[in-house]
Amino acid sequence: MANWPKWSIYEECLAKDRVMSANADFQEFKKKVLKASIEEIDAEAIHAPTMWRFLIAFAEKKAFYRSLIIQVFNKLIQVPSWAKAWEADRELHLKVQTLHEDLQSAIGAQHEVLKKSIAVSAMGSVSSVKEQPEEVLRAIEKERMIDAIKEEEDDDVDVTAEADAEQRTATALQEGIDAVTAIDEPAKMDSGGVLALNKLRIGCIRCAGEEDVFTQEVENAPNVFSFLFTLAKHKPETINGVAEVMNQLMASSSWCSVMEKNKFLQDCLRELPKGAQAVLGLQSDKVLALIDEDAKRMARGGDVPADLRTVAERMQSIRGPRKPATGGYTAGKVEPEKWKAIKTPEGHTYYYNSRSRESTWERPAELGGPMVYRSGDEVEVWSNGMRSWCKGKVYQVADGKVIADFALPDGSNARKELPSQHKDLRPLVARSDWSAEEKEAYQRWFNGIEGGSSSTKHAKPISQFLWKSQLPREALKQVWAVGNSGMKPNLKFEDFAKCCRLIAHCQAMDPAFVKEGERPLRVKLRSECVNAKTGGLVAWRTGCHCLS
Repeated sequence: MANWPKWSIYEECLAKDRVMSANADFQEFKKKVLKASIEEIDAEAIHAPTMWRFLIAFAEKKAFYRSLIIQVFNKLIQVPSWAKAWEADRELHLKVQTLHEDLQSAIGAQHEVLKKSIAVSAMGSVSSVKEQPEEVLRAIEKERMIDAIKEEEDDDVDVTAEADAEQRTATALQEGIDAVTAIDEPAKMDSGGVLALNKLRIGCIRCAGEEDVFTQEVENAPNVFSFLFTLAKHKPETINGVAEVMNQLMASSSWCSVMEKNKFLQDCLRELPKGAQAVLGLQSDKVLALIDEDAKRMARGGDVPADLRTVAERMQSIRGPRKPATGGYTAGKVEPEKWKAIKTPEGHTYYYNSRSRESTWERPAELGGPMVYRSGDEVEVWSNGMRSWCKGKVYQVADGKVIADFALPDGSNARKELPSQHKDLRPLVARSDWSAEEKEAYQRWFNGIEGGSSSTKHAKPISQFLWKSQLPREALKQVWAVGNSGMKPNLKFEDFAKCCRLIAHCQAMDPAFVKEGERPLRVKLRSECVNAKTGGLVAWRTGCHCLS
């Protein structure tokens, strides 16, 4: 394998004792090792003594990387020349015995050669550590898959990306689900749909086989399934990634139950091209039962590309023995409301009952009852041909139908008659405008950012500008996730202004809550602060000046 890291970097780390700052160096080596074949690693055996020393030194100082360190030990010790280098170097045996006994036990569990080197006091725990070789091999495959996904993306765009940190499984799934949930209009799907899918893929891979983690997120199942079907429909090239996610989701009994009982989602599934239906049908017998007959014949007859036929086997391999839910979950804890409004990636709203799994386009009485329109009301009408919501007004209401005049994106005018509860008709939601004070400041800052044009700026210099706010990294990560939900490489003024307003709100919040960051802050910013005009102005006056 070409492009191994520069070995002199690791020699320098050891010589100058700068292992504490070697996170990126370790990550680079880890990626290469997990991806390489035994033969490719064997060809670099001359560097084995140095790298064994580096790994021990890194393990001593970086307990946070324990899982990845064990994976690298597991892979390297399978190479005879590297195992021989370990056996021949008595100094390595003394160094490994300076590590915490629990870590020694995990290292010793990977191979008899390593077990012989650890302290006698650590040997008794070798068989009981969680990192048994079969589990580590599954973890290696997960990590390889995640590394491959990350290589497809431009990580420089994310102001708060912590490429050196291992994410907890639940957090990874939550971040993927939140990225998907943020996509509620076609423009966001076009610009950020693939990135959201990749976040979801990573979350599902990390959580593979963890039924409890999936069950705790089942309230989001309608949003996620709707996103997957919409993406597969409009971006056929994503079907491999969509199939990976579907395979993991349908392996969860709680998510599978949502799919089996939700007619809206089943209709979306059957609207996909037959080839896409067949691919998804191969991921679960429950999905296979829901697709149309022609798609079933394609799936059963092997009329699916070879690379897509192997998805199910590959995803099953990282799940291992099924871990059932522990029983700590109840529907009441996750979703106290009976009905919930779900917005599809194209901006259509339907209503979902989390207990009965019923779905309907008509707003239920518990959420205000059916929509009522009057002549002159401002509305938005969906154009199927242009995949866009178009602003207009109600011309007439009669016999349960609404006639609306609206302007198409190309500037032409149109008129459409729709049932009053039709999914392609919705009230116009007023967007929050910027106050004069906000707009003057935001525009001045926007114009001063280099990179791009007068109308758009590159995301990276904008992210660098936002660091001036001095918000904690944890908070900036959530601001960016909401302000640039589609992870666009270029931002318009509205996107930039939104980020500034969110920063202002953060500066006006409880510092402890902001510092904690994580999902609660992200949800609060998205649901309460983006369009909170008054709150944004007050917050701007109290804190946002430090961006200047």
